[in-house]
Amino acid sequence: MFRMTMRFKTSIVTGSIDSMAHLLEEHNIPEVNRFRVEKTRERLANGDRRQFGNVASFEDARRILMTDGWQSGLVRARAEIPTLPLADLVPEAVAMKRRRVFAEDGDTLRVESALAGNWDRAWETRARRATRQPVTLSIGCGFGNNGGVSHDEMFWCGLQMAALVDLLEGAGFRIELRALKMNTFGAVNRHVQDWTVKQSDQPLRLDTALSLFGHAGVYRTFGWLGNLATEHKVPDGLGLVATGDEMLDAFDSLAKASAIPPLSLIVPTATSRDEAIKNLRAALKAVRAGQAVAA
Repeated sequence: MFRMTMRFKTSIVTGSIDSMAHLLEEHNIPEVNRFRVEKTRERLANGDRRQFGNVASFEDARRILMTDGWQSGLVRARAEIPTLPLADLVPEAVAMKRRRVFAEDGDTLRVESALAGNWDRAWETRARRATRQPVTLSIGCGFGNNGGVSHDEMFWCGLQMAALVDLLEGAGFRIELRALKMNTFGAVNRHVQDWTVKQSDQPLRLDTALSLFGHAGVYRTFGWLGNLATEHKVPDGLGLVATGDEMLDAFDSLAKASAIPPLSLIVPTATSRDEAIKNLRAALKAVRAGQAVAA
């Protein structure tokens, strides 16, 4: 199940990707915002299907997210990922460990070796050495976008996150993937979503990552429901979405306050192939340079 908390006029809803389905249960949306669920149902039934990626109901979206996956997106992503110019940036999963080295000189005298006359091993040094072993990173990205962004444009955010996890895990990293969102309502209220799409010990389902980050119909149903899971009264338009430095600063502050688990890296959203490539190259460079702190 998901968890809803309030901190300093900031509400937070967190949970696994599986728990998002429970947002459809009426009692999980506070009464102040419950009427907007029905408004969304009406828009799904009567609105422009292109805005919803041809999803006509919450049930359609749940099948894509939870069971069937986004198959057409998966086919497209599998064709696109090998063409991305990233091979030169894929890092190696290494960790620095201290290893004891015994020699004829060093930092610390081993008295027992000296008394035994073993001077070639009488001194000890603890040397740092890079070793290949699993390194766990917690990577997040803002999911969804405003109403002016098309289903086709949203695909690229799904592609970049699926590609990033696939590349890093192929290089030996253990990746936790999280879908993030922060909306502000007025001057003082804000609402945060932090969904775990994949735990570090779970295999990657490309279609799940693609559907949550890249399918307009999934975001404009379950992402909207997540935005309504707050005691704050959500206005028309569902509030303002935090992006860029505002989003980075907000999630960094929440992690430092232990309101959410820490993140190793937050990747900007993308609405085009060029943006996805730019974001992926920047993320891989950050990991390669050690700027993404292990979780």
